[in-house]
Amino acid sequence: MNKASEFERGKQASRRSGAPMPKVSIVIPTRERAEYLHYSIQTALAIDDADIEILINDNFSQDHTREVVEAFDDPRLVYKNTGRRVSMRENYNDAIANATGDYLISFGDDDGIIPGQFPFLRKILEDYQPDGVSWIRGTYGWPEDASNKKLGGMRFRRDNLFGDAYRYDPKERNLQALLQCRLNDIYPVTPNLYHGCVSRAYIDRIAPTEGVFLNSLIPDVNFEYRATIEGGDFVHVDHMFTVNGYAKKSTGGAHSGNATDKTQVDPAKRFELENEADPYNDLFNHARFVPLAFLATLETVRERGGYADAKVDYHAWYKFNLQVAAKRKHPFESVKTILQDYAKRTNTTQELDALLQDLPKLKRTPKEIWGRATEIVRSLRLDDVGDGTENTIMTAVNTCDAVLGQSYGQIQSGDLSETQAWRAVKQRAGQQK
Repeated sequence: MNKASEFERGKQASRRSGAPMPKVSIVIPTRERAEYLHYSIQTALAIDDADIEILINDNFSQDHTREVVEAFDDPRLVYKNTGRRVSMRENYNDAIANATGDYLISFGDDDGIIPGQFPFLRKILEDYQPDGVSWIRGTYGWPEDASNKKLGGMRFRRDNLFGDAYRYDPKERNLQALLQCRLNDIYPVTPNLYHGCVSRAYIDRIAPTEGVFLNSLIPDVNFEYRATIEGGDFVHVDHMFTVNGYAKKSTGGAHSGNATDKTQVDPAKRFELENEADPYNDLFNHARFVPLAFLATLETVRERGGYADAKVDYHAWYKFNLQVAAKRKHPFESVKTILQDYAKRTNTTQELDALLQDLPKLKRTPKEIWGRATEIVRSLRLDDVGDGTENTIMTAVNTCDAVLGQSYGQIQSGDLSETQAWRAVKQRAGQQK
């Protein structure tokens, strides 16, 4: 069956079923980043759809976050406040509990959703009725540093646009790769609430206990790993529906372990103190080192979820952490010490000691080098996605819509080929320049 007839069959089935449109909750947890949140909310409010709610879950901000939300007049916008300072995990957990949609999409307060592409995502939800949908997210850097020419622009990659939706079971596809630390074989085809969409029914079904949807510190990784171990009926599409923004005060920058700016260091310290008080703290400290946070999340999920049968390749995970730590500015010794303590606990000291005696350097494989080279060739970049007055996540998603147009729907209906769509993207991008 060709794509056009499959697309039409889906539309006819939806009409015959008479099923109500699924309500979609767009969830934005936030804390004291009102200057970004204002624009993030705008991206969601620009969606022309009555069956959505935009939930702002405020982690007891002491800035003007509430005033930013209340300045908008839209019945779809909902504001919740935790009433006290809690950890990031608790704020996300509260946000999930407060959401009322049949499906949930979550992203950060410096990120955005591409409003003109949302109807295509809704069509996938209606046609497939999956446990969730994963997709390719765009990347945008807030232009806060004039010396960094990479900020304020976006890259569009041909292979990450207009792809067919297809079903996958994350347990069948990704579990062994996760346990063996073959992370490049997993992403981006993985279930996620963060820059992804998941059904309320699935979230409730795999919840560790009633009311507790996340049982370790890093919300997105926690959900991704639990869903990978549990499995489910998911759909992936190589197309951009959201844009990941990063800024000086972004969570990733503040908690990377390399933070030096005061706007990063102070939040990172508070973050660590809040984590220590969280009853669902990870099994071991990850020292704000992302690879170690991945391992800590996996081990915490396995222990608390009763997934003892999911056997981890500790040698591969230790090697990954040590190689990355040795290559970056993060202190190698602190990562080594944490791993040594955990190796004693898991009786895997022999695996770790063998690596410490002769640790091979982290190198890109020929496949990775070739993939990077072809990715640049098969892409285009706009250095400025501003509108002439400002350059924000809102202007970034507007630029995405201007460049992508309605080509996704035209491809699915058979009116346009992917080659023709990419030509149109380049033409529209040239007009944006």
